[in-house]
Amino acid sequence: RVVTADDTGLIKVVDVAAKKIAFKFGKQAMGNGIEHMCWAPPTDWCGRQTHVYSVLRNGSVECRSVATGSVVKNFTLSSDKGSVGLGCLGGGRVITCTRKGQVQIFNDGKEVDKFRVGEKLSAMSVSNHQQKRYIATGGDEELLKIWDPETRKQTFKARNVKNCKLDLRHPVHILSIAFVPGGSGGEEGDSPVVVTGTAHHQVRLYDTKAQKRPVWSVKPGENAITSVVAMADGKTVIVGDGAGETKEIDLRNGQAVGKFKGVGGAVTCLRVDASGSFVGSTSLDRFVRVYERKTRQLVQKVYLKQRATSLLFETPKVADEEQRDEDEDNENEVWDILEGKKNDSSSKKRKRPSADEAQS
Repeated sequence: RVVTADDTGLIKVVDVAAKKIAFKFGKQAMGNGIEHMCWAPPTDWCGRQTHVYSVLRNGSVECRSVATGSVVKNFTLSSDKGSVGLGCLGGGRVITCTRKGQVQIFNDGKEVDKFRVGEKLSAMSVSNHQQKRYIATGGDEELLKIWDPETRKQTFKARNVKNCKLDLRHPVHILSIAFVPGGSGGEEGDSPVVVTGTAHHQVRLYDTKAQKRPVWSVKPGENAITSVVAMADGKTVIVGDGAGETKEIDLRNGQAVGKFKGVGGAVTCLRVDASGSFVGSTSLDRFVRVYERKTRQLVQKVYLKQRATSLLFETPKVADEEQRDEDEDNENEVWDILEGKKNDSSSKKRKRPSADEAQS
């Protein structure tokens, strides 16, 4: 199943196999449009993600249960409305960033830190590295910058590409950012690798350990790159543009290696499931599509009625339930063994003789 959020304020749990919306929750209103959504840290005993954070157009952040739709936490951002990113840090903390560059970190609904990272931002992304978390930002005339949220210090600032043949400066407008899993910093992840998509239809790869300028910059099409997602193997990246073109690009040379067909509107979000087997896409044509990763063939598409802005893959429940049943069976078996031993020991105890037996 997948979870989608739309620009009217609804969150929908979609059963892709059954080709239907299992259930939906949220309140539709102009100010309740959801701009970004992410999974909350796992609260299930088996590590399954059961809650989602969403940032609304009116500046509020909600944490909802996917099972019931009830609001567990609710807090408000600063006066700078308009979010460009949302993510989770270690220790249950949530980080957000506004278009004016105000980064806020919340813990249990309370603001614990804030700092400025720019002026006219369009994108913010949080790395998934477990040992070291970074955030990357970019926007209109805002080059790629990488920050350490623990120290609030800037660890990397990109340089623009060289001037054109007429010695004219290339404009900068980053619309989407994605961290490449693994990076180039080994286990500690001290040197992240980042891919960006721009409004000038460029896809650029930055290796922070190698240089400040992009390693390569390509134009896979003639439209703005609206969404970028990196594969778990760190070898390819999938990009979607404002006309619905969705392509897979090899990170080694920047060449397109395949295309995901069928999208009829601007791509709003791209996601890859935890196993790396499926790719999800939402677009302005109000469909959510799921593709098989290797063949790039469309597996299923579901009509959502509203324009989706974000997409998440739900952790499969089958394996978790099987594991839970197995654990319960093992636990019952242990209790049966203990109770059997208890009965055996009680039967072996010597009975106390009665008065007549004692006299005889």
